[in-house]
Amino acid sequence: MKPSIGDIVKYRDWRPGDPEIDSIPEDSRGWGNVGLVISVGVDTFRSKRQFDLGVLEESVDYIDNNGDIYTARLKDVEVLVSNEEG
Repeated sequence: MKPSIGDIVKYRDWRPGDPEIDSIPEDSRGWGNVGLVISVGVDTFRSKRQFDLGVLEESVDYIDNNGDIYTARLKDVEVLVSNEEG
């Protein structure tokens, strides 16, 4: 299900190929975060190619319980609670 504004989403868990967990400061880790979608759109994300400027992909902005705002690839979040459900 594609997220929409007002949905509760979860960012994916860590997986092989991501930076090593211990190499990322604890306050910068986003894996498994849950938040409220505040925007759906398109953003530029780094690609696997080293020298390009990134690629445009569908994205969501969501805010967590601490008030921190994250931007994530649409394909990296799952809808836990749809705004249409309640």
